[in-house]
Amino acid sequence: MMNKIGIIGCGRQAPKHINGYLGNGIKDICLSDVDEDKARRLAKEYNLKYLPSDEIINNEEITAYSICTPPETHDLIIDNLVEMDKSFLCEKPISLNLNKLHVNEKSINEKKLVAMGGYIYKFSPAHIHVKKLIENAGRDTIQKAYFRIASPGSNTPWQFSKKLGGGVINELVVHIIDLVQWYFGDIKGIKNVSKRIYLEHRRKTLTEVDELAEDYVHIKLLTKSNLEIEIEADLISSEFIQYAQFNGEKFDCSLSIQPNIPLQLKYQDKSMDVCKFFKFQNLYIDQIKYFIQCVNKNRTQEISTMKESIAIARTINEIIDF
Repeated sequence: MMNKIGIIGCGRQAPKHINGYLGNGIKDICLSDVDEDKARRLAKEYNLKYLPSDEIINNEEITAYSICTPPETHDLIIDNLVEMDKSFLCEKPISLNLNKLHVNEKSINEKKLVAMGGYIYKFSPAHIHVKKLIENAGRDTIQKAYFRIASPGSNTPWQFSKKLGGGVINELVVHIIDLVQWYFGDIKGIKNVSKRIYLEHRRKTLTEVDELAEDYVHIKLLTKSNLEIEIEADLISSEFIQYAQFNGEKFDCSLSIQPNIPLQLKYQDKSMDVCKFFKFQNLYIDQIKYFIQCVNKNRTQEISTMKESIAIARTINEIIDF
Protein backbone atom coordinates (compact mmCIF):
# COMPACT_ATOMS: atom_id res chain seq x y z
CA MET A 1 0.00 0.00 0.00
CA MET A 2 1.01 3.58 -0.60
CA ASN A 3 2.90 5.06 2.38
CA LYS A 4 3.56 8.70 1.57
CA ILE A 5 2.78 11.17 -1.21
CA GLY A 6 5.23 13.68 -2.61
CA ILE A 7 4.02 16.85 -4.32
CA ILE A 8 6.62 18.57 -6.48
CA GLY A 9 5.80 22.21 -7.21
CA CYS A 10 3.85 24.47 -4.87
CA GLY A 11 2.13 26.89 -7.24
CA ARG A 12 -1.59 27.24 -7.88
CA GLN A 13 -2.12 23.57 -8.84
CA ALA A 14 -0.60 22.15 -5.66
CA PRO A 15 -3.52 23.01 -3.30
CA LYS A 16 -5.90 21.24 -5.71
CA HIS A 17 -3.82 18.07 -5.43
CA ILE A 18 -3.40 18.47 -1.67
CA ASN A 19 -7.17 18.69 -1.22
CA GLY A 20 -7.58 15.73 -3.57
CA TYR A 21 -5.37 13.56 -1.35
CA LEU A 22 -6.91 14.88 1.87
CA GLY A 23 -10.34 14.13 0.41
CA ASN A 24 -9.22 10.52 0.05
CA GLY A 25 -8.02 10.33 3.65
CA ILE A 26 -4.31 10.66 2.82
CA LYS A 27 -2.58 13.09 5.18
CA ASP A 28 1.05 11.94 4.99
CA ILE A 29 2.10 14.37 2.26
CA CYS A 30 5.48 15.99 1.64
CA LEU A 31 5.81 19.22 -0.35
CA SER A 32 8.75 20.53 -2.33
CA ASP A 33 9.54 23.44 -4.62
CA VAL A 34 12.67 25.10 -5.99
CA ASP A 35 11.35 28.14 -4.13
CA GLU A 36 11.82 26.77 -0.61
CA ASP A 37 9.93 29.61 1.07
CA LYS A 38 6.86 28.94 -1.08
CA ALA A 39 6.96 25.23 -0.21
CA ARG A 40 7.41 25.92 3.50
CA ARG A 41 4.48 28.38 3.55
CA LEU A 42 2.15 25.93 1.80
CA ALA A 43 3.26 23.07 4.07
CA LYS A 44 2.56 25.22 7.14
CA GLU A 45 -0.86 26.24 5.77
CA TYR A 46 -1.96 22.62 5.42
CA ASN A 47 0.05 21.24 8.36
CA LEU A 48 2.11 19.04 6.03
CA LYS A 49 5.79 18.19 5.76
CA TYR A 50 8.40 20.01 3.69
CA LEU A 51 11.36 18.41 1.94
CA PRO A 52 14.08 20.10 -0.12
CA SER A 53 13.93 19.53 -3.89
CA ASP A 54 17.02 17.31 -3.91
CA GLU A 55 15.58 15.01 -1.22
CA ILE A 56 11.95 14.42 -2.13
CA ILE A 57 12.53 12.13 -5.13
CA ASN A 58 15.16 10.08 -3.28
CA ASN A 59 12.95 9.54 -0.23
CA GLU A 60 12.43 5.77 0.01
CA GLU A 61 9.12 6.09 1.88
CA ILE A 62 7.49 8.08 -0.94
CA THR A 63 6.31 5.83 -3.77
CA ALA A 64 3.89 8.12 -5.62
CA TYR A 65 4.02 11.77 -6.60
CA SER A 66 2.02 14.65 -8.01
CA ILE A 67 3.97 16.86 -10.41
CA CYS A 68 2.59 20.41 -10.24
CA THR A 69 5.40 22.33 -11.94
CA PRO A 70 5.43 24.23 -15.28
CA PRO A 71 5.42 21.97 -18.39
CA GLU A 72 9.01 22.77 -19.35
CA THR A 73 10.25 21.08 -16.14
CA HIS A 74 8.30 17.83 -16.50
CA ASP A 75 10.77 15.82 -18.59
CA LEU A 76 13.64 15.99 -16.10
CA ILE A 77 11.40 15.31 -13.09
CA ILE A 78 9.80 12.31 -14.81
CA ASP A 79 13.21 10.97 -15.86
CA ASN A 80 14.30 11.02 -12.22
CA LEU A 81 11.07 9.49 -10.92
CA VAL A 82 11.10 6.64 -13.45
CA GLU A 83 14.75 5.92 -12.69
CA MET A 84 13.80 5.61 -9.00
CA ASP A 85 10.79 3.34 -9.81
CA LYS A 86 8.25 5.92 -8.67
CA SER A 87 4.69 6.33 -9.94
CA PHE A 88 3.31 9.79 -10.69
CA LEU A 89 0.30 11.93 -11.57
CA CYS A 90 1.53 14.82 -13.70
CA GLU A 91 -0.26 18.03 -14.55
CA LYS A 92 -0.93 18.44 -18.26
CA PRO A 93 0.72 18.23 -20.64
CA ILE A 94 3.09 15.53 -19.38
CA SER A 95 5.45 16.45 -22.21
CA LEU A 96 5.39 17.59 -25.83
CA ASN A 97 8.65 15.77 -26.60
CA LEU A 98 7.47 12.67 -28.45
CA ASN A 99 10.84 10.91 -28.31
CA LYS A 100 11.04 11.45 -24.55
CA LEU A 101 7.45 10.22 -24.10
CA HIS A 102 8.13 7.03 -26.05
CA VAL A 103 11.32 6.29 -24.09
CA ASN A 104 9.60 6.87 -20.75
CA GLU A 105 6.55 4.84 -21.80
CA LYS A 106 8.80 1.84 -22.45
CA SER A 107 10.49 2.14 -19.04
CA ILE A 108 7.18 2.73 -17.26
CA ASN A 109 5.65 -0.38 -18.83
CA GLU A 110 8.73 -2.50 -18.03
CA LYS A 111 8.71 -1.34 -14.39
CA LYS A 112 4.90 -1.56 -14.13
CA LEU A 113 4.64 1.99 -12.82
CA VAL A 114 1.55 4.19 -12.89
CA ALA A 115 2.07 7.28 -15.04
CA MET A 116 -1.06 9.39 -15.26
CA GLY A 117 -1.74 12.67 -17.03
CA GLY A 118 -3.68 15.31 -15.12
CA TYR A 119 -6.81 15.41 -17.27
CA ILE A 120 -9.67 15.89 -14.80
CA TYR A 121 -12.59 16.59 -17.16
CA LYS A 122 -13.12 12.87 -17.79
CA PHE A 123 -14.11 12.56 -14.12
CA SER A 124 -17.01 14.99 -14.54
CA PRO A 125 -20.40 13.28 -13.93
CA ALA A 126 -21.93 15.16 -16.86
CA HIS A 127 -19.24 14.01 -19.29
CA ILE A 128 -19.39 10.44 -17.98
CA HIS A 129 -23.17 10.44 -18.44
CA VAL A 130 -22.99 11.73 -22.03
CA LYS A 131 -20.13 9.42 -23.02
CA LYS A 132 -22.23 6.40 -22.01
CA LEU A 133 -25.17 7.85 -23.92
CA ILE A 134 -23.07 8.24 -27.08
CA GLU A 135 -21.56 4.76 -26.71
CA ASN A 136 -25.04 3.25 -26.41
CA ALA A 137 -26.30 5.20 -29.43
CA GLY A 138 -23.09 4.62 -31.42
CA ARG A 139 -20.33 7.16 -32.09
CA ASP A 140 -21.58 7.65 -35.64
CA THR A 141 -24.80 9.14 -34.28
CA ILE A 142 -22.85 12.38 -33.60
CA GLN A 143 -22.31 14.46 -36.74
CA LYS A 144 -20.60 17.52 -35.30
CA ALA A 145 -18.94 18.53 -32.01
CA TYR A 146 -17.97 21.96 -30.69
CA PHE A 147 -15.84 22.52 -27.57
CA ARG A 148 -15.41 25.90 -25.87
CA ILE A 149 -13.00 26.67 -23.05
CA ALA A 150 -11.83 30.01 -21.68
CA SER A 151 -10.03 31.44 -18.68
CA PRO A 152 -8.55 34.77 -17.56
CA GLY A 153 -5.29 32.98 -16.91
CA SER A 154 -3.14 33.56 -13.84
CA ASN A 155 -0.51 36.10 -12.85
CA THR A 156 2.20 33.47 -13.22
CA PRO A 157 4.59 34.65 -15.96
CA TRP A 158 5.36 31.15 -17.28
CA GLN A 159 1.71 30.69 -18.31
CA PHE A 160 2.22 33.14 -21.19
CA SER A 161 5.76 32.05 -22.06
CA LYS A 162 6.48 29.98 -25.16
CA LYS A 163 9.85 28.97 -23.76
CA LEU A 164 8.32 27.58 -20.55
CA GLY A 165 5.41 25.81 -22.23
CA GLY A 166 2.68 28.34 -21.52
CA GLY A 167 -0.09 29.70 -23.70
CA VAL A 168 -3.68 28.75 -24.44
CA ILE A 169 -2.77 25.57 -26.35
CA ASN A 170 -0.77 23.95 -23.55
CA GLU A 171 -2.93 25.38 -20.78
CA LEU A 172 -6.45 24.71 -22.09
CA VAL A 173 -6.57 23.01 -25.50
CA VAL A 174 -4.82 19.91 -24.13
CA HIS A 175 -7.87 19.25 -21.94
CA ILE A 176 -10.14 19.38 -24.98
CA ILE A 177 -7.90 17.16 -27.13
CA ASP A 178 -8.02 14.63 -24.29
CA LEU A 179 -11.83 14.83 -24.21
CA VAL A 180 -12.06 14.46 -28.00
CA GLN A 181 -9.97 11.27 -27.87
CA TRP A 182 -11.97 9.95 -24.92
CA TYR A 183 -15.31 10.55 -26.61
CA PHE A 184 -14.56 9.85 -30.27
CA GLY A 185 -11.28 7.95 -30.60
CA ASP A 186 -8.06 8.81 -32.43
CA ILE A 187 -7.57 12.09 -34.28
CA LYS A 188 -6.79 11.84 -37.98
CA GLY A 189 -5.49 15.34 -38.55
CA ILE A 190 -5.81 19.11 -38.28
CA LYS A 191 -7.91 20.92 -40.91
CA ASN A 192 -7.32 24.50 -39.83
CA VAL A 193 -5.81 26.54 -36.98
CA SER A 194 -6.20 30.26 -36.30
CA LYS A 195 -3.98 31.66 -33.53
CA ARG A 196 -3.89 35.18 -32.06
CA ILE A 197 -2.27 37.24 -29.32
CA TYR A 198 -4.69 39.80 -27.93
CA LEU A 199 -3.15 40.84 -24.60
CA GLU A 200 0.24 42.15 -25.73
CA HIS A 201 0.95 43.75 -22.34
CA ARG A 202 1.74 40.29 -20.94
CA ARG A 203 5.01 40.49 -22.90
CA LYS A 204 6.33 42.66 -20.07
CA THR A 205 6.38 39.62 -17.77
CA LEU A 206 8.86 37.74 -20.00
CA THR A 207 12.62 37.84 -20.43
CA GLU A 208 14.12 39.36 -23.59
CA VAL A 209 14.95 35.93 -25.04
CA ASP A 210 11.40 34.63 -24.61
CA GLU A 211 8.31 34.89 -26.81
CA LEU A 212 4.72 35.55 -25.85
CA ALA A 213 2.51 32.50 -26.39
CA GLU A 214 -0.88 32.75 -28.11
CA ASP A 215 -3.88 33.58 -25.91
CA TYR A 216 -6.58 32.68 -28.46
CA VAL A 217 -6.95 29.73 -30.82
CA HIS A 218 -9.66 28.33 -33.09
CA ILE A 219 -9.12 24.78 -34.38
CA LYS A 220 -10.88 22.46 -36.78
CA LEU A 221 -9.80 18.83 -36.73
CA LEU A 222 -11.01 15.49 -37.99
CA THR A 223 -11.15 12.19 -36.11
CA LYS A 224 -10.35 8.87 -37.76
CA SER A 225 -14.10 8.22 -37.83
CA ASN A 226 -14.36 11.42 -39.96
CA LEU A 227 -16.17 13.43 -37.30
CA GLU A 228 -15.45 17.14 -37.62
CA ILE A 229 -14.50 18.79 -34.31
CA GLU A 230 -14.36 22.52 -33.67
CA ILE A 231 -12.43 23.91 -30.68
CA GLU A 232 -12.31 27.51 -29.48
CA ALA A 233 -10.10 28.46 -26.54
CA ASP A 234 -8.70 31.62 -24.96
CA LEU A 235 -6.85 33.06 -21.98
CA ILE A 236 -8.47 36.48 -22.28
CA SER A 237 -11.96 35.94 -20.84
CA SER A 238 -13.00 37.53 -17.55
CA GLU A 239 -13.98 34.19 -16.00
CA PHE A 240 -13.56 30.45 -16.55
CA ILE A 241 -16.02 28.75 -18.85
CA GLN A 242 -16.13 25.28 -20.37
CA TYR A 243 -18.84 23.58 -22.36
CA ALA A 244 -19.38 21.22 -25.28
CA GLN A 245 -22.12 20.87 -27.88
CA PHE A 246 -22.81 17.66 -29.80
CA ASN A 247 -25.22 17.48 -32.72
CA GLY A 248 -26.48 14.14 -34.01
CA GLU A 249 -29.24 12.27 -35.77
CA LYS A 250 -31.04 11.19 -32.61
CA PHE A 251 -30.32 14.04 -30.21
CA ASP A 252 -28.55 17.35 -29.63
CA CYS A 253 -26.58 17.82 -26.44
CA SER A 254 -24.81 20.57 -24.48
CA LEU A 255 -22.92 20.09 -21.23
CA SER A 256 -20.16 21.43 -19.01
CA ILE A 257 -17.97 20.56 -16.03
CA GLN A 258 -19.42 23.67 -14.37
CA PRO A 259 -22.30 23.02 -11.95
CA ASN A 260 -24.11 26.24 -12.99
CA ILE A 261 -24.42 25.01 -16.60
CA PRO A 262 -26.90 22.16 -17.01
CA LEU A 263 -26.71 19.08 -19.17
CA GLN A 264 -29.33 19.55 -21.88
CA LEU A 265 -30.50 16.77 -24.20
CA LYS A 266 -32.99 17.44 -26.95
CA TYR A 267 -34.24 14.34 -28.73
CA GLN A 268 -35.71 14.26 -32.22
CA ASP A 269 -39.01 12.81 -30.98
CA LYS A 270 -38.95 15.04 -27.85
CA SER A 271 -39.96 12.07 -25.73
CA MET A 272 -36.86 12.07 -23.54
CA ASP A 273 -35.72 15.72 -23.38
CA VAL A 274 -33.49 16.39 -20.34
CA CYS A 275 -32.30 19.48 -18.48
CA LYS A 276 -30.23 18.42 -15.49
CA PHE A 277 -27.90 20.24 -13.12
CA PHE A 278 -25.14 18.12 -11.56
CA LYS A 279 -24.16 18.96 -7.99
CA PHE A 280 -20.63 20.34 -7.63
CA GLN A 281 -17.95 17.83 -6.77
CA ASN A 282 -14.20 18.19 -6.53
CA LEU A 283 -12.94 16.37 -9.61
CA TYR A 284 -9.44 16.19 -8.13
CA ILE A 285 -10.77 13.93 -5.38
CA ASP A 286 -12.16 11.50 -7.98
CA GLN A 287 -9.05 11.70 -10.14
CA ILE A 288 -6.70 11.08 -7.22
CA LYS A 289 -8.91 8.27 -5.93
CA TYR A 290 -8.44 6.56 -9.30
CA PHE A 291 -4.67 7.24 -9.22
CA ILE A 292 -4.34 5.79 -5.72
CA GLN A 293 -6.31 2.67 -6.68
CA CYS A 294 -4.00 2.11 -9.65
CA VAL A 295 -0.85 2.63 -7.57
CA ASN A 296 -2.14 0.21 -4.93
CA LYS A 297 -2.92 -2.34 -7.69
CA ASN A 298 -6.62 -2.31 -6.87
CA ARG A 299 -7.42 -1.54 -10.49
CA THR A 300 -5.68 -1.46 -13.87
CA GLN A 301 -4.93 1.98 -15.24
CA GLU A 302 -7.07 2.62 -18.31
CA ILE A 303 -7.51 6.40 -18.05
CA SER A 304 -4.96 9.13 -18.87
CA THR A 305 -2.27 6.62 -19.80
CA MET A 306 1.10 7.35 -21.39
CA LYS A 307 -0.32 6.09 -24.69
CA GLU A 308 -3.04 8.74 -24.48
CA SER A 309 -0.50 11.42 -23.52
CA ILE A 310 1.60 10.51 -26.56
CA ALA A 311 -1.43 10.88 -28.84
CA ILE A 312 -2.28 14.24 -27.22
CA ALA A 313 1.32 15.46 -27.65
CA ARG A 314 1.29 14.45 -31.31
CA THR A 315 -1.89 16.46 -31.97
CA ILE A 316 -0.76 19.45 -29.89
CA ASN A 317 2.53 19.60 -31.78
CA GLU A 318 0.61 19.59 -35.07
CA ILE A 319 -1.56 22.46 -33.82
CA ILE A 320 1.48 24.47 -32.67
CA ASP A 321 3.28 23.88 -35.99
CA PHE A 322 0.24 24.50 -38.22
